[in-house]
Formats: sequence, structure tokens, C-alpha cells
Amino acid sequence: MTDQELLNRLSDALDHAAPDDLDAVLSRCHAQKGTTMNRESMDMIPAPAPKRKRRYAPWLAAACLVLVLAGAFGLYSRQNTASVASIVSLDVNPSIEMKLNKDARVVSVTALNQDAVAILDGMDLKGADVNVAVNALVGSLLKHGYVDELANSILVTVEDSDSARGAALQQTLSQEINDILSAASVNAAVLSQTVSADSTLQAKADQYGISLGKATLIQSLVDQSTHLTFEELVGLTVNELNLLASNPTTTLTSVSSTGSASDGAYIGTEAAQAAAYAHAGVTAASVRELETEFDYEDGRMVYEVEFKSGATEYEYDIDATNGTVVKYKTERDDDYRPATSGTTSGTSSGTSSGTTSGSTSKTPIGAASAKSIALKHAGVSESSVLGMQVKEDWDDGSLEYKVEFWYNSTEYEYEINAYTGTILKYEQDRDDDHHGSSSTAASPSIDADAAKSAAAKHAGVSVSDMWDLDIDYEGDSRTPYYEVEFKCSGMEYEYKISAADGSVLSHHSERD
Repeated sequence: MTDQELLNRLSDALDHAAPDDLDAVLSRCHAQKGTTMNRESMDMIPAPAPKRKRRYAPWLAAACLVLVLAGAFGLYSRQNTASVASIVSLDVNPSIEMKLNKDARVVSVTALNQDAVAILDGMDLKGADVNVAVNALVGSLLKHGYVDELANSILVTVEDSDSARGAALQQTLSQEINDILSAASVNAAVLSQTVSADSTLQAKADQYGISLGKATLIQSLVDQSTHLTFEELVGLTVNELNLLASNPTTTLTSVSSTGSASDGAYIGTEAAQAAAYAHAGVTAASVRELETEFDYEDGRMVYEVEFKSGATEYEYDIDATNGTVVKYKTERDDDYRPATSGTTSGTSSGTSSGTTSGSTSKTPIGAASAKSIALKHAGVSESSVLGMQVKEDWDDGSLEYKVEFWYNSTEYEYEINAYTGTILKYEQDRDDDHHGSSSTAASPSIDADAAKSAAAKHAGVSVSDMWDLDIDYEGDSRTPYYEVEFKCSGMEYEYKISAADGSVLSHHSERD
């Protein structure tokens, strides 16, 4: 091999090892030998000397370059070892992020939230194989009580530009976690996914101190829901998210799952169903088309129990922790056909005996009777409720009474047939932030009729001239009020009347 061929080989090697650093390498060679090198000819050019100039032989240039190359290859090797090829996150409630090199060794580990700080306390996982690191982290999660039979779910997420490598790493880690928890006698539920970088979700993850993986899982649940929000779900544990994901109506196509999320911390589906049946006054044997699934409502995990019994459809939200009725509503099942022939009572199964028989009268039962039916069904007295309203309404050609009132932070709404007294629909909605209960100082001292009169007086119109009148009691406001809307003499009016003293809080009018 000629000197020039040797120089060419070394030059090519240097370009591969440090493609952007050749000039610096040549400069360092000068520092070592008091020379510089011509990049084109690869000749070593000596620094100016006071007495004479001297040109180094090609073999000396090659020797110098070999020495520098050794250092360059060492630097390249260290940089390659520290470069990040994959990002792996583990989420339970603690969220932990690991960055790995191409050899699946840990480059860094980060606690993304405060719970994760305790999990990492005293650990130095840098340089460890990812399986060793995962063993240590899952062991710490077990030790600190974040994973057990009551909350057995772990989410593992892989982010990798190499899809094949990412998928293989996801499968390996999922199996590793299953094996670890199985050895600890925990029936694990492992969710695993491979994700791509997403700046929008990453911003949300950074904002709430969670991983991109957990943010991706939450967004998937929100996208398939009509009422859940990202902000509501961000504080839930992975086990709670897994329970929501286990609903038959939810499909997470990008998430692999092994095992079942534990509901051991809750009352169970059978107890939730029993609570709904007891409240509705029906038996389990009479129930059909039963559906029960987890949901998240008003800051709590609930069982959503839906069923039919007799001619009535029921929907209940049962607190998953203590079995109390959070919310419920019923409506008539128009498709119901009795199994036996003969006349049937107009009273829906599950409603109170306060309804009248199915025989139709030509005369409406009156607002007072409708109010009594609703109060009896709710099991409360008129003196103990707030914001009582009874309105006549036409629905599909049938006259109904709509009865609405508040009792102990719960809003009740009834629809009652105006001729038979049958409860067609009722709904109960609890508001734990409501401050308008009968025991508070904010209790109204005026009724809806007084609010109507106050609005009419302020507008300078007669009550008898009002039409298209609508009055709603807003008891969940800091200052409870009646909202009065009506039309009169070509004008539309909107009023807010204080429920405490009948004063006008606000008003607006415009031409009709």
C-alpha cells in the first residue's frame, strides 16, 4: 500500500468517525507535533521555524493521524453510548420516565411527579439494562403500596422512532412486568402502548406532571366520551383509568392489555345494582336489559346502572365507594308490551303509589295534585323543599305538569300526566356544592308567584298580560334567584329576581 493510499484510507475513516471535526483533529495534531496538515494532500506542514522550513514525510503524517483517530473513535463511542434511542415511561399514579440508548441501557431516569420522587429515592439506574431498571422500579412500587390486589394496573409506554424496535421493547417490558407482579402474587393488569411524539399532548403532560403515555391514554378515553374531560381524568390512577377503559362501549385500539383492572376497592357491580333496585322499588327478577359499567361523574367513580322494569326505563349513578345514589332518572318505555292481556294500571313500575289509576279523565288533575304526587314520590314535605315550581306543558300533543324543586342539595324534576297523574319521567341530580338547602341562610323567602309579580311590577306590566312565561329557580347559585322570562306588548323580558327578598338582580328587554 502506498503512502497516499494509506492517507486516503485514514481520511475516509476519520470522516466516518467524526465527519464534522476533521479540521479540529488536524489542529490538535498540530498542537502535538508543532505542525499543520493540508486537508487536500493530507501532508503535514510544519509551523514556521526561525532557521529553516521542513516538510514531514507522509508516514509521519499517517502516524499522527492514527493517534488522533484513536481519540476520535473513543469520543464517538462515548457519545453513541449516551445518545437516546428510546423513551420508556411507567405510570401507576407515580409517573416515571426512562431514556435508553440503542443497547436498551438507561441513560437517565426522571420522576415526573411528586409520588415518583419517593419511588426513585436512593436509586442510581444510569447504565443499567432496562429489564434490571424495570425490576427495581416495580419492586419499589410494590414496596410503597402503589400496586396491590386493590389497584393492580400499570401502564408502560414506549416512544421510539424505530417502530420495530419500539414494538419489541413494548412486548418485552409488558411480559417482564407481568412476571414480576406474578412472582409477588399480584394478578397484574398491564396496559402497554407505543406512541409517537405529539407536541400538544406533551404540553398537557408537562402541565400536569404525567407522562406522554398517560396523557395519550386519557385523551383516548375523552375522545370516546360525551362528558369526560382531560382535566377531570388527569388526577385518576392508572387503575381507575383502566376500569373506565374496560367498559364495553370503549375501544382503545392502540393499547394492548393483559389481565383485568381490579375493582376490589369498590362495592362491586352486584351491590351497585341492588342499590339501584332498592331505590326504584323493583326486584331483580323483574329487571330486563340490564347494563352496568364504570363512569366518572362529579369528581367520583360511579357505577352507571341502566335497566328496564315494567313500562319504565331507569338510569342510576351509584357511588362506587359507598353505594349511595348520586343521580337517577326514569322515563316511560314506549316499546313495553305487557306479557298478559287485559287492562293495565297507568302507574309505572318503580314509581310511588301517589300516582292515580290509568283511567283517563277529561279534566286535568290540577297543579296542586301534580305537586303532591311528586312530593310523595320523593318522600319529602312541601315545607322542606325550595324553589317549588309547577308548570303546564304540552309534549307530543299530551298535557303534562312539570314539577321541579330542591331538597338537601338535590334537584328533583318530574313530568306527570295531567289527566291520569302518572309519573312519566323523573330525575334526581345531586350537587354537593349547592348552598341553597333549607337549612342555610340563603333559603328563599319568596315563591315563584312573588318573583313573577316583582318582575311584572318592575317592567310596568300587568301579570294578566304576560304570555310565554317561564320561571326557573336557580338554587345552586351563591345568591339563589328566580329567572323570569316572559313576553308582553311586543317586548321580550328577562329578569333575575332574588329568592331572598324579591329584589331585581338584573334585567334585560328587547323588541319581540
